Amino acid sequence: MLVKRRALINLHTQLENIPKEWLNVIEPRVFRGAFLPHWLWSGAYCKGHPVFYVDRKQKRVVRFVAKIFYEFPDDWHTSISCRHPGCINPNHIRIRKFHSNHYSD
Repeated sequence: MLVKRRALINLHTQLENIPKEWLNVIEPRVFRGAFLPHWLWSGAYCKGHPVFYVDRKQKRVVRFVAKIFYEFPDDWHTSISCRHPGCINPNHIRIRKFHSNHYSD
């Protein structure tokens, strides 16, 4: 069962309520414009997917963001509904039980 764990971060959120993973890994590498619906990843990419590295292990950003904001089983798949491969906006993340071939982790 998919359960939303946290509300999206906004300007009025207290700093201590923001997950440390978001501040350390994601926030420094995200470009957001004032009126852009997409949050664009400016870090590394591998095979068209946004990635980052922890202890020399590659992690996909979309799945990492989904795990921060949602609670779901590890065998479920993540994808981006807007079809923009660089977007990591939590509102655009789809979590599915079955694998989708387009822009999925």
